[in-house]
Formats: sequence, C-alpha cells, structure tokens
Amino acid sequence: MFDTLKLVFDTFGKDLMVPVMIFVICMIFKAPAKKAFSSAVLVGVGLKGMTFITTEFGAVLSPLVQQLIATTGLNLKALDIGWQAVASVAYSTDIGMMFIGVGLVFQIVLWLVKWTDIFMPSDLWNNYSIIVWGSMFYAIKANLAVAFVLMLFINVVTLLIAEVMQKRWSTYYHYPGCAMTAPHHMGDAPMYLVLNIIGNKIGLDKIKADPASIKKKFGFMGEPMYIGLIVGLLLGVVGNIGDLNTMAAWGTVMNVAITCSAVMAIFPKVAGLFASGFTVLTDYSRKTLKKSKYGADREFIVSVNDALGYGETATLTTGLLVIPVCVLLAFILPGNVVVPLMVLPSLPYMVEVPVCLSNGNVIKSWIMACIVFSAKILMASYWAGTFTEIAAGAGFEAATQALEGGTLIIGFIMSNCTAGLITMAFLTMNPVIIIAVVAIYFVLYVLFRKNKSSVREYIEKIALGDKYVAPVAPEAAANGQ
Repeated sequence: MFDTLKLVFDTFGKDLMVPVMIFVICMIFKAPAKKAFSSAVLVGVGLKGMTFITTEFGAVLSPLVQQLIATTGLNLKALDIGWQAVASVAYSTDIGMMFIGVGLVFQIVLWLVKWTDIFMPSDLWNNYSIIVWGSMFYAIKANLAVAFVLMLFINVVTLLIAEVMQKRWSTYYHYPGCAMTAPHHMGDAPMYLVLNIIGNKIGLDKIKADPASIKKKFGFMGEPMYIGLIVGLLLGVVGNIGDLNTMAAWGTVMNVAITCSAVMAIFPKVAGLFASGFTVLTDYSRKTLKKSKYGADREFIVSVNDALGYGETATLTTGLLVIPVCVLLAFILPGNVVVPLMVLPSLPYMVEVPVCLSNGNVIKSWIMACIVFSAKILMASYWAGTFTEIAAGAGFEAATQALEGGTLIIGFIMSNCTAGLITMAFLTMNPVIIIAVVAIYFVLYVLFRKNKSSVREYIEKIALGDKYVAPVAPEAAANGQ
C-alpha cells in the first residue's frame, strides 16, 4: 500500500497531484463540477508555469554559482548536493513510506478535530521534509514508535508556526485563504519573528526599501523588470569577477541579467493564474463550512507550495543578493564544514518568510536572511556526518563515493533549525527532555489559540508600521464607529 502511494506521488509529482487535490476538495465543498475542474486546471497551469520559470532560472544560476565557488576557492569537507539527496534518504526506510499514508490521515484528522485551520494534505509533496528526520532517527536508534512520534510532533510544530505566519504570508503574496507550510521554511520562522522585532527596535523598518518605495523613488527603473535586470547584472559580475576581461564572461553576465528581468516580469502573471484557481474553493468552502459542524466558526485555509512566492520582486531580489554573502559566511564561520552549492539558486524560496514579515523591505530582509543563514549552515554542518552515513546505507551513490573519498554530503533541507533541535532532543531518549520539549509546544499552542487574532495583528503591525490600520471590532462596526 505504502509503496503504491509513493509510486503515485513520484509518478505524477506536485504539478499534477495538487490540481487533483484541489478538484476533490472543491467537490467536497459542493462546488459545481465545471467550476471545480476549471479551478484545478488553473492551479495546475499556474504550478507548471512556475516550474518552467524556476527550472529555467535554476539552469542559468547554477553555473554562475559554481563559478562563484570556484573563483573563491572555497574547499570544505561537506558538499551541499540539493534536496534530492534528502528525499532519497527520507523514502529509503519503511517508516518513510509508511508516513506517506499515516501522515495524510493524521493531517486530515488534525483539521477535522479543529486542532488547526490549515488543510495540510494539499501540499503533501513537502512531507519528505518531515519524513527525513524520522528516517534518520530510526536509522540511528532503530525505535519505530519514537521515530513516528518525532515525525508527528514535527508536523504539529510546523502547523503551529504556519498558523502564526498564515495571515502575513497570504496577505503579502496575495493568496487569500492559503498558507505556506513547507517545514524547511517554517522551521526558520521563529528566528525571523524575533529578528523582525529587533530590526524594528533599531530602526530598520524606517528604511524605505520595498518595491513600491523603490519604484516611487527611481521611476521606471524601480519597476520589477528593471530591478531584476540590475540585480542580475550585479550578480553576474560577482560570479564572473575573475574573467571580466573576456567576452564569454560578459555574455554570461548579460544572460543572467536578462533572465532575472524576465523572471520578475513574468512570474507575477503566472502567480495570478494560480491564485485565481482558489476563488471557487474559497467561496464554496465558506458557504459549506458555515452549515457544517466542522467549520461554522472557522476559515478553510489551504496549504500551498513555497514556489508561489519565488518570483515576487522583493523575494527574488533579496534571495539573489544573499548569495554572495552566503559564500562569504561559509568561508569565515567557525565550525562550518559545508560548501553551500545547490542551495544558492534556491535562496529566493528561503527568504519568503523574512520578506513577508518585513512587508517587502529588501534591506531588512537581507540582513535577517544573512543572520539566519549563519545558523542554518552550522546546523547543516552538525548533521552532515550522520546524514552521509545514512544516505550511503540507503544506497545513495554520491554518499558512498563521499565516504570513500573522506568527504561528506548534505542537503540544506537538513538545515531546518527547529526540526534539527527537536530531533537532537529526541535522540537523547531522555523522557524528561522529550516531555519538556512537548510541553513547551502545548503551552505555545494554547497561548496562540487563545490569542490568535492578537498575535496575527501584532505581526501585521510590526510588518506594516505606519501603514498598519487596526481592524474594526464587530461591535464598533455595528454602531458605526
């Protein structure tokens, strides 16, 4: 059964599985079949369009990143080889395949019993980011029960963080009724929430560096298309700094520049297609839930893929500007053993949280992202040895070759600081430590559920600053105040 589920997900992928999930959910909420089908197609077209864009952009960025690494002479023991290695390890054990089915049921039950308002199965694809921790734990401790508890616990922690972030992320990226729940991004959010508050205390929120302010200050040169051109030009020059006396290098520079420009110009249009696919789901979910015991007093929030924010102007700009700093940090951070390679083109995904928290303030987001990356690369360094051994045991050839050559591999999904720390606690097998960690979660969960609106509005206020407008209480609205 679990092998079949894995085969289905591997065969069809997220670009097909998500539209199918959307169609099924729309039908459950009693939307007409024609509208449900139209929504599913729009979502599928949007996702596939995003895949085209990110794949093409990655093909342009990857050689540039490799050139940047080669130019700097960065040579450390562990090599970042991408998320594929992590997924391979995640599904290498029976427990990994079992969680595909068990995790799906668990996430549905969490929504049905109103533990969360987020319907996480709609982004089932990213469950590998949870599974890998359970697979690693099981490989180390051979304890099936505790490994499952670990995965389920990371799942609920991820959902709690995602609920805290939901309004800010969906508001900034213009996806109403949606939440980004990718565990490898939500695991960074606690650090970003703290840094965002500190940033405001020292005045970073006063810097007008969001796309709208940039456009107002620089006119047509502040348009996303031209911002992409300038950022791409700078990145291309940095990546080819040692070969700028050659025509080939300038050809690469201009190609990177025009590609960045194209992504920033095209991505919002594709994202608009995807967002329009949720209109039917939002409308009919609200109508149906009002009459249902499962949702008379709640909103149906759909879990969506992190690709939705990739090409937004401030997000892409921040992600690209972080790349050179990440290479520098890999050089100078004591204790780091990882060469950040495959993660660098993916940095726009990783900065969605700070960008939305700062409401698109590129400078503030950039500073926060650089600080958090420092913690992430050290977390990746901590797990590199264990991950390589387990990946080799799973038959991952790159890991076997690495061990034979005295080197290591890692995927930056393993830099999830929240999940990494939780796994460390569980690996102690100390009941006191594990119970303490779980107790902290329950305390935070209860506090959030009791103060959900206040917490989200505080995050909105921190993000928007002077632009923040407090919501009008229903009683005041009824009295015309």
